Amino acid sequence: MKNIRFEALPIATSNSPRKIRILLPEDYEKTNQKYPVLYMHDGQNLFEDETSYGNHSWGIDETLKSLGLDQIIVVGVDNSDLRLFEYSPWRSVPEVRKITAIDTGGLGDVYADFLISQLKPFIDLNYRTLSDYEHTMIAGSSMGAFISTYIAVQYPNVFKIVGVFSLASWFNEPKFLEFLNSSSIDTDQRYFISIGSKESSNEADSNFNQIYLNNSRNLKKLLDDKQVKDIFYMETEDVHHELAWRKVFKDFILWVNKKV
Repeated sequence: MKNIRFEALPIATSNSPRKIRILLPEDYEKTNQKYPVLYMHDGQNLFEDETSYGNHSWGIDETLKSLGLDQIIVVGVDNSDLRLFEYSPWRSVPEVRKITAIDTGGLGDVYADFLISQLKPFIDLNYRTLSDYEHTMIAGSSMGAFISTYIAVQYPNVFKIVGVFSLASWFNEPKFLEFLNSSSIDTDQRYFISIGSKESSNEADSNFNQIYLNNSRNLKKLLDDKQVKDIFYMETEDVHHELAWRKVFKDFILWVNKKV
């Protein structure tokens, strides 16, 4: 039985409150222990197949329990129809319109402020968290990886660990790299970067897999150049899918706990 709580918080991008899914350790109610917190995006896809895109979730609860590493709180923020707006602080490059049919992006700072100024304080107040930098993490896939990296760099004293799964910085890589280059990235932050060699977001473009690979390789090089000390980088044979992220999440959580 998954120990999941549900909350809802107002967000400036919408008239409707945003659903928050909170996975707690199985023994949460039996102890007074405080726990590290992992903040993630696309909350519908994290814990339960029936709510996930394509009916396949990340299976986070099952992975944590199978590894005996479930002493952590995972907070999943549901996405909305504004996902492609909220997950980027910049408007998309013109090429993206060929995929989305409309111009998107530009609400990432509003979403980031929601996470930092509303969600994290709420979680820390209402749940038993280890709220300091050393025990706070952020992660996501695709556009969720894009906004996770941005938030971690924009708020360098909040998140120690950053999980970057299948980075979709092609959404606006010039602005993304310009931002990273001009930022004083905390060299003590820890970055986990994974990418599949068969990933695509446009089946009409046979070279899209190379775009994805280049996005992650460019991030890795930039972090190296910025002298970030702890970077775990992996390339797999996977496609752009929740089942791939379910598999790689195991590597992520083992790395978080320094078991790889």
